[in-house]
Amino acid sequence: MPPKNTNSVHQVTVKPKAKWLTLSYIIFSLPGFLASLFWLLITIIILFGVIFASNSSDSQSNSNELALTNIQKGSSKDGILVYNLNGAIQTGNSNSLPSDGIFTDLVKQDFEKIKNDDNIKNVVFKLNTPGGTIFASEVLGDLINDLTKSKGQSEAIFYYDQVVASGGLWASNKVEDSYVFGSPYGETGSIGVILTLPNYSELANKVGYSETVIKSSNSKDIGNPFRAPNTQEVDFLQSQVQDKYNQFIDIVASGREISKEEVTKIANGYVYPNSEAKDFKLIDELSDIDKAIEKAASNSGLEKYNVWEIKPKTSPFQSLLLENSITQTLLGAQKVLSPFSLESSVYYAIDENRIN
Repeated sequence: MPPKNTNSVHQVTVKPKAKWLTLSYIIFSLPGFLASLFWLLITIIILFGVIFASNSSDSQSNSNELALTNIQKGSSKDGILVYNLNGAIQTGNSNSLPSDGIFTDLVKQDFEKIKNDDNIKNVVFKLNTPGGTIFASEVLGDLINDLTKSKGQSEAIFYYDQVVASGGLWASNKVEDSYVFGSPYGETGSIGVILTLPNYSELANKVGYSETVIKSSNSKDIGNPFRAPNTQEVDFLQSQVQDKYNQFIDIVASGREISKEEVTKIANGYVYPNSEAKDFKLIDELSDIDKAIEKAASNSGLEKYNVWEIKPKTSPFQSLLLENSITQTLLGAQKVLSPFSLESSVYYAIDENRIN
């Protein structure tokens, strides 16, 4: 018989107690679980917030009544509305987060509601704008003129606040009759027109981008950012800018009832302190906003009157976003980039230091 193997193999298995294994798993998994739960809740809040904000915005725009804030209480039910026009003048409406901007479609909606409110006897148009596109400024001027007439007023009352540049002057002087108050601390001017044509051809070469343009004539793609304009195109565009510039001078001269020669002297794209703007006859009177309100009330035959203001409504979700530092940073970038940097169009000369 073969000898017995005296070398035996012993396997030792360590089995931790189930309760300690479960407890350890819970302890080490808890932070990750809580983090996942937190982001899940944030996602749900954002989804409901977007839906709520959208519904809230739609209900506000569809309402026939204005959201008025009473800033001066009078014994009468009638009063004066201070309508704030802040930011760049643009067509359409804002689909982004609430930010400064004069959007003509939204202004038109408000003006229709103002027309239907018999208690609003007159409006003070408080301007604070770096300018905007020619088309939008034309539209805004016509809207203001139409609203002033609908209220039975012989003149529109403007208050030039911190800065009123270029497009703001175009719009306010397009109104047939007006009286302009200006803040003693504000600035006014920037009469001029600018056309920007970005050229990304060198950048495209570096990244290897190219495109084939099929066109019916050599200048059909005028303004193409991937090629430089030729001499004829530059001459044509310069003539278009000059025509708009001459039109701008005509509008200011007519609106302020001064000669074209006087306007031309200051139509250099610069903004001036309101004290100088008054000397140039761009402003009738330096004062605070109260004087403008008093004149609007006097024109309407009001002695005891309310003063209202429209403040933009935001949903709780929008307010939460606006308090977020990251959102503020994005909105700041949006103000700088839009609408002046990423489009090719005719704009007024705007002091970029005013767009903050």
